[in-house]
Amino acid sequence: MKIEKANLDDIKELLFIEEKLFFNDSSALSKASFSYHLKRNIIYKIKIDKKTVAYILWLKRKNYYRLYSLAILKEFQGKGLGKSLLEFSLNTLDKDCFELEVRVSNQTAINLYEKFGFQKVKILEEFYDDEDGIKMRLKR
Repeated sequence: MKIEKANLDDIKELLFIEEKLFFNDSSALSKASFSYHLKRNIIYKIKIDKKTVAYILWLKRKNYYRLYSLAILKEFQGKGLGKSLLEFSLNTLDKDCFELEVRVSNQTAINLYEKFGFQKVKILEEFYDDEDGIKMRLKR
């Protein structure tokens, strides 16, 4: 397993993950979105056997980073890759504050974020098309 910063050459593999996980989802990232984020924000990817199987996208803000997307191919979920991407990110990124939004129903993700010290800040009513979200923050 190798974690490294993604670049424009990775768009095809990142898009493959996105399309597998978020098929028919209005919030799925497009090829143009990945191109934009690779130029302006930070995406770390995990490669296993030369195949990109997961990524994490951080939006750069003035005083913090915002976790925008964390995606892991289904067959690689439950193997600690999300934990590895978060740990790598928090040890690599140069800010002391991190924020994210998560679906209220995504207890697995909420548990993971809480293990890293993220705290629930507020409920975001109708944040997603079909349910509320939770804003979480980590300050160190």
